Amino acid sequence: MSSLHCLQTNGFIGVILLSVDVVEEEAKWLLKMQLENLDLRKPKSLKKLILYLKKNPGIFIRNNAGIIGFANMQRLGTIIELHTVVIDPQCRGEGHSHKLVYSAWERWKQDPILHGKSFDENITFSNKKNKSKIRLPCQLIAFTRNAALASSLTSAGFKIAIPKRKWWSLWIIKTQLAQLNASSVFSIVLNRLMILIKMLIGEVIPENNIKSGFFKRFLQKRRRLMHQLSNLSEYKLFILSTEMQNKEWPRKGGPNEEYYHPLEEINVTTFSKEKEINPEEIIEWDSGEKEDIPFVDLSK
Repeated sequence: MSSLHCLQTNGFIGVILLSVDVVEEEAKWLLKMQLENLDLRKPKSLKKLILYLKKNPGIFIRNNAGIIGFANMQRLGTIIELHTVVIDPQCRGEGHSHKLVYSAWERWKQDPILHGKSFDENITFSNKKNKSKIRLPCQLIAFTRNAALASSLTSAGFKIAIPKRKWWSLWIIKTQLAQLNASSVFSIVLNRLMILIKMLIGEVIPENNIKSGFFKRFLQKRRRLMHQLSNLSEYKLFILSTEMQNKEWPRKGGPNEEYYHPLEEINVTTFSKEKEINPEEIIEWDSGEKEDIPFVDLSK
């Protein structure tokens, strides 16, 4: 009895150690992607990133070589933002972004913790013209300036927001944020201010510039901030259409399964025989009364 208990304990410890190793592997991969891509958020230290992934595991996809992609979402007030979608540079152009967006869409439809509300509640969006009730409390949005990701979002049912004027812009400036309600815009602005402050503090300097001058080091620590501010006008807002909550995945076959054209997979074998087959003979064979298989001409 004690030996069995020992085996169970060792197995439990083994599972814990395996889980820790997996999280550390994911954290190292994500940290590498964040350092290489200035469009992503400011990287945390490896220790903080491991703790973050334990609380917010996100969505990772793998192949035989290891981790190839990551996506994550967060709730900001009454909206949910798909704030990170990144694919390993060696695996880009193979359709993996569709899989990440699909996984995010599935979680958006099924995770009440992410919404912070019960799916049984009847809640309306900010569009006053549309009085119909919808089931999911929070809209799903994403910002990107990447053409490949924009294509994946569009094929997944996202629609690019059309700029328009609002009262909080004094009816002067057209902005894509006008497609969201005022509370959602406030949540996004507050979130971006927090991110701005963190980027102002600076981040790790690239290894090849450690011995450079003070001014250059100062700029290098804030290279992510300058990069994102300089490309601010290129980021586009995509909003998942409300119809998608009651629809299946719009792409044929779905990204998690292989899709084959039906006409390429149908194999038809025809038999022909000179004499006519009596329909009663076929019925007798179907019912098991006759063992000889009749030949049926399927070419007609």
